[in-house]
Formats: sequence, C-alpha cells, structure tokens
Amino acid sequence: MSRAGGPLEKHRSQLDAVGALLGAVLVDVRARLADGRGAEVPGRVLDLHHVWDFYRTRFLLRRVREYRRCLDVADELAWECYGPVLGLAGSPPKEPPLVGFSRAASPRAHRRGSAYHDLLPRGGIHTREGRQAAARLPFPVIDVPWSFGSHLPALLTVAHEAAHHIDDDCGLGPGIRDRIAAAGLPPDRVVHWTRWSGEAFADVCAAVLCGPAYAAVLAELLEDTGDGVDERDFDGPHPPPPARVRLAAAAARLAGHADARDDGGGREADLVAGALVTGGWSGLRGLSLAQLLAPARASGGPDASAGARRLLAGGPSRCSSAAGVLAAAALAFQRDPAAYDRQDVGERAVAEVLRLRTAGTRAGAAPDPGDEEPRRRAHTEAGHAVLAALDATAGSTHPISP
Repeated sequence: MSRAGGPLEKHRSQLDAVGALLGAVLVDVRARLADGRGAEVPGRVLDLHHVWDFYRTRFLLRRVREYRRCLDVADELAWECYGPVLGLAGSPPKEPPLVGFSRAASPRAHRRGSAYHDLLPRGGIHTREGRQAAARLPFPVIDVPWSFGSHLPALLTVAHEAAHHIDDDCGLGPGIRDRIAAAGLPPDRVVHWTRWSGEAFADVCAAVLCGPAYAAVLAELLEDTGDGVDERDFDGPHPPPPARVRLAAAAARLAGHADARDDGGGREADLVAGALVTGGWSGLRGLSLAQLLAPARASGGPDASAGARRLLAGGPSRCSSAAGVLAAAALAFQRDPAAYDRQDVGERAVAEVLRLRTAGTRAGAAPDPGDEEPRRRAHTEAGHAVLAALDATAGSTHPISP
C-alpha cells in the first residue's frame, strides 16, 4: 500500500504502526478459532473492524484524487512543523501526525496514546470492551473540517494543531508555563495566560512557521467570535480571538518574517510572544522556535508577500516550502478574493506545494539499527493492550447503552 510513488508513500510509519497493533489481535483471533473458543470471536471482530475503520477511512481518502491533493498538502504542512523535531539529535523515531477530515466545526489535534472511541461513528461499537479497545492512538492525528478542502488558506491552521503534538511529544508544557510566568505580565493576567499556555504556544509556532499570513487567516476564521469580547474576564480555553491574532502577529515579527509589521497590537501579546519565541528550549535540544521551525528566516527567507503578488499575477509564488506557498496563497486571498478565484490561485498553489515534495517515504533522522525493534515492540504491546481490554470481562460481552 505504501509503495514508492503511490498515494500512501509518505505514510509508511503510520501504516506499520496500525499493522503491528492489529497484527497482535489477529494472532489472538486465529488462536481462539483453533482451540475451540470461536464463539468469542464474532463480537470482537465486529468491534475491531470498527476500530480499523477509523484508520481505513483516513488512508483510503488518499486514493481519491479530489481529497488526496488537499490532504497531501495538509500533510506537508504538518510535516514541516513536526518533522524538525524528529531530526533533533537523540530524538526517538516517532510517527508524524496524520491529517484527516471530520465533521467538527474547527480543527482538532488528537494526541499520541489518547482514546479515540468518541471519534468513531456513534452506535458502531458493540461491546464495552470494544469501546476500551479504541483507547490508544498509535500516532498523532489532526482533523480539519470538510469545508477546509475547498478553502486552501484555512489549512494554515494545521500548523497550530501540529504544534500541539510538538508540545505533547517533547514534554514542553512545564517549560511553556514557566516562560509565561516569567514574561513580566501583571500577576492577575499570568493566571489567564497560564490557562491558555498550550494554545498560545500552538499559535506562536504556527506564526513562526507561516508568518503574518497565519494571523490573517486566524482573524478571518475567528471573525464571528471576536466581537464584544471582554478580554479581562474571558475564561475560555483559548485566549480571546483579538488577543490570539495580536499574539500571532507579534510572533511572526519576532521570528524575523520580512513581511511582518509592528502594528502596536498590545503589550500582553508582545510579552507572551517574546517569552515563547526568544531563547532555546531544553526539550528542543536548545533550539529556539525560529531555529527549529523557520531557520531560513534568520538569513532572510522567501517573502510570502511577494509570493502573493506573483500568484495573483498568474505565476507561481516561488516560495521554497509548503508553509511559504500556503502563506502566499492566504495573503493573495486576503488582498483580492475575486482575483484569487479568477486566477485559480488555490489549485495552482496546491500544485506548487506538491511539486516541492521530495521523493521517498517520510522520516526524520536515520534511526540507529536498534531503534526499529523497540518501536515495533511498542506497537505490538499496544495490540496486546487492545486484547486486554477485550478480555476485561472474561467470557461475556456488554452491550453499550445508546
């Protein structure tokens, strides 16, 4: 399925993870059939098919051209955000995030090892043990709304969700909170920004990678929720929409994006952005976010603003990364939506991103020869955890109440 040049070429490690997880279960099913315990098999097989369907639909959509191109572009952006973590010295080999579509109204990140039974179609799990089986994602997942497939600029939010996986897999949470506590905020504001710390980090990472275009996209997507917000009393899980936009703009400027401007957005945004962008992170081998995510910016990388002008004029953006091309497309839409449609900017930007992809399977730094077996063993152990869940109540099944 992941042959060279095929639609699943970039997903070898993710397919291996699912294969190892379910392979352990298949061995158990065959053993039950062989030793006379066949009566226990049908319910468990139905539930395992339902669990497998979670992965199957995400992979098979990549064999449908209409969806594959969009998902390939989203995967490239997620890889540009998350992939540098895998290249850090001493980092264990891990599967990158897999992007898929969902019915949710906004993007979501589902962390490695988290439960995903609530992501399955309601009513599909036949046993309580089957519900427990869908309890450990073998790799990170990013879901975006189906509507994003027809509006390319919105895909910049994939960088925000990929940043959540950097936070999770690198254990950055305590460091993020420590930096916010030391940012120089008024004491009454530290409490709020500490609560928002993970979301603030994700917005900052997306802005470092994608530049001011991310702030522009964020402002567009949050437009309906930003009016009348009292930022002093806002108690949501994210910072207030206007504060998020200001934070992203400040982060893009501090990261060295040539097209970022100082719009005097606000002292809090500047303090938080400065605390997160400036200085190295111990969990990132001493690199700053700009060094990790956008090293070319420090020496003057391609300008997405100029790329937007070229796209609107009918040419390629000439940006050198998926993030750059998508940022240019987003800025082109912001400047002239009619010309964006007339010049077919979205489709041309997709084609440009896909031309930038390198051949071969996607991977970080080459792992040591001894690293592959522990990873394979970890996925097999996850399969045994599925079995343990299915055996939680020996000899019986428990229908789930609607």
